[in-house]
Amino acid sequence: MKEYTPKQIRELKANPYTLNVTKNKLYFTAKFKEDFWISYQVGNAPRKILLDFGYNLEYFGQKQIDDIVQRIKRQALSGNGFTEGENRQKRIPMKATNEEDLSSPQSIERMQNELLYLRQEVEFLKKIIIADNSRKRD
Repeated sequence: MKEYTPKQIRELKANPYTLNVTKNKLYFTAKFKEDFWISYQVGNAPRKILLDFGYNLEYFGQKQIDDIVQRIKRQALSGNGFTEGENRQKRIPMKATNEEDLSSPQSIERMQNELLYLRQEVEFLKKIIIADNSRKRD
């Protein structure tokens, strides 16, 4: 099993999606898992998602990335929400499906966060397109 260096641990801890990190294990927040799952469902590759969420891909082997996807997928499909760290009791419930739940403050906040993330992603894609177009002109 790969061990993180002290420098890598500091970098990983600085990421808002990191709940905790030890020399052997990285714990993600429930928010990371929820956002990862949404992005994965849209069709983004796990490596791209990790990169978009501010993680250095050099810190992850392919097996570790595959394990992350499988754990998140298992939690998402369980219907019980996403757990945070090793505390199996602390969960973020799955998305609301009826009108009453959709109008709850938690659901509205989650939708606002998702909207902000999607807007950031659109701006990022615009910058990529502009950079690509300017490279073609030169």
